Amino acid sequence: MSENQVDSGNEELEYPELPSELSQPRFSTLFKYFGPGAIVASITIGSGETVFASRSGAVFGYSLLWLFLAAAIAKGLQIYCGSRYITLTGEHPLRSWNRLPLLRGWFPWLVAGISIICFPFWLGGLPKMLGQLVNWIAGISPGAPGSPEEAGFDFWVKIWGTAFVAVAVSITLLQSYKLLERVQALLVGLLLFSLLAAAIASSPDLMAIIAGTFIPSLPDFPAWALEKYPNDFGNLPKYQEIAVYVGAMGGGTQDYLGYVGILREKGWGLMGRFNSCNPSYGSGPVPLSLDPEQVRRGRGWLRAPAIDITVSFACIVVFTYAFIILGAQVLHPQEIAPAGNNLLTEQKKFLSQIHSSLTYFYQVGVFMAFFGTIHGAFEIYTRTGHEAFTALIPALHKSPVSKVRPWILLYCGGGSLAVMWTGFNPVEIITPAAIFGSVITCGLWCLAGVYAEGKLLPAAYRMKPLLAALVLLAGALLTVLGVAAAWQYFDKLFAAG
Repeated sequence: MSENQVDSGNEELEYPELPSELSQPRFSTLFKYFGPGAIVASITIGSGETVFASRSGAVFGYSLLWLFLAAAIAKGLQIYCGSRYITLTGEHPLRSWNRLPLLRGWFPWLVAGISIICFPFWLGGLPKMLGQLVNWIAGISPGAPGSPEEAGFDFWVKIWGTAFVAVAVSITLLQSYKLLERVQALLVGLLLFSLLAAAIASSPDLMAIIAGTFIPSLPDFPAWALEKYPNDFGNLPKYQEIAVYVGAMGGGTQDYLGYVGILREKGWGLMGRFNSCNPSYGSGPVPLSLDPEQVRRGRGWLRAPAIDITVSFACIVVFTYAFIILGAQVLHPQEIAPAGNNLLTEQKKFLSQIHSSLTYFYQVGVFMAFFGTIHGAFEIYTRTGHEAFTALIPALHKSPVSKVRPWILLYCGGGSLAVMWTGFNPVEIITPAAIFGSVITCGLWCLAGVYAEGKLLPAAYRMKPLLAALVLLAGALLTVLGVAAAWQYFDKLFAAG
């Protein structure tokens, strides 16, 4: 057994005493234990709500509300599944999967590998979206399709995007983001509050909201979208578009592997016993104590990640609904959708309908939201890469984040620039990352998480049957949707080739 492994045969693990806030939770507890989940919420504001929730409402009206709600619940269950395991054991889920009979050797590499491959695609697509916004602010017109103006517009999009990547990498290396983070949090908070107020003021169709939330449907693209935006929807398979919505909302495995690792800094449950060098257990189940008091403490510590994740995804759902409602109320009747070179410009109507001066507020707020998303992605991808490499490569078991950070940033930054300077539009760039890294692997994570608990945790610590069934259902939903979208994606790709 290596020196950074825990002897699973000689010592039972004991949990620290529960803090009073978790023994008797109150409303104020939400604020104390809502921390790492704020990262998940912040990195989805950019593409998840601003672009794709608005796009869904504009194209499909209220009919896909149920899908976004189901995706939020499924991903919340996924990330809680991983968070409860590390809280109960102190071990990252990647480590646990590498000790399981059916998964050992290939499954952790599959999930980690797909996640790492997806880094440049998300970080290549998001800066291009932000570059479009800056062009709009600067008054650079996209021109007609195929015109010299469009070529110039695209060139400046790439220039702006390159600058944003360089700044985000520099800030991540220097870790001097505190002031900008506070300003961003204020502006983004005001923007989202304003959009929520705008959604309420738009007099939404309550019956349509209820029907869209509780009656599942998968409508086809409307005729006007196919005619008006042939390059965006004309040859686009429906499940591929829907999978991008699900993938962009709430993040994906590329984010959640890092999120679970960041939880160690909170010291909840047995996480306080271990450091960031990813200690691993020996073969066999984790030696958790079956003493009733220890079981009570262990399950009590699970309230901390449950609070963090619940608040995070509740915020995501509220603001997603606001953007869908505004898309359905404001853009859908005008037969306008965020597409092509206007992924962020059409949404100005959400606030300008209240007062024209709010267009400037929208521009500043969305700029801060997107740049915060880009920077947050670099930081959390660093954590994801660290967790993957230290868990799966023995030579790196004891490497701290600071040692691998420059190499991960070099890969993320260089890869994102290579992807960004292709001729593909932002939606085309992030589509494979959304399908594979934010839908399929999310579903596989759920299925593997339930399997790992059954094999490695004593029965007293495992999920209750209802929770396990919900996690399995979430895994099946995400996996099936992702596979269907991947089939259509490759079918279209090979047909075009």
